[in-house]
Amino acid sequence: MLRFGERVVFSVVGVLLFAAALTLSIRSLAVLYALIIGPAGSAIRLTAAFLDLVLLVLMIAELGYTVSLSLRGAVLSPEPFLIVGLIAVIRRILVITVQEVQDKATTAGINMIPQSTIELAILTLVVIAFVFAIFLLRRRALT
Repeated sequence: MLRFGERVVFSVVGVLLFAAALTLSIRSLAVLYALIIGPAGSAIRLTAAFLDLVLLVLMIAELGYTVSLSLRGAVLSPEPFLIVGLIAVIRRILVITVQEVQDKATTAGINMIPQSTIELAILTLVVIAFVFAIFLLRRRALT
């Protein structure tokens, strides 16, 4: 009975993830259309919004894959979670970078290191750690 309940919960979560991914995909098409027909001044902002949505869809798809593994009864692997984390970090790096480009004119005269630079450095280390962990997992699987 508990196994059946678990399958129902995972199935509902899978359907909700699919619905969210579909909705975000449609939203990303709307942003892409606005990018194509919009003014040149909004290109950076719209490109960042488009990439943000597409990467979010990738994260949801990876989570959906993990849920489908659970439904099939397969053993869960840490790799899908690392990939979701990697995509999330890359999304954050893109958001910070776009904010820096847009705020470039307002911080021109400040001589101290901005907080975003420190955050980007830390996020870069996190990306390296995630990629290294994925590399080790795949290498272990080959042996």
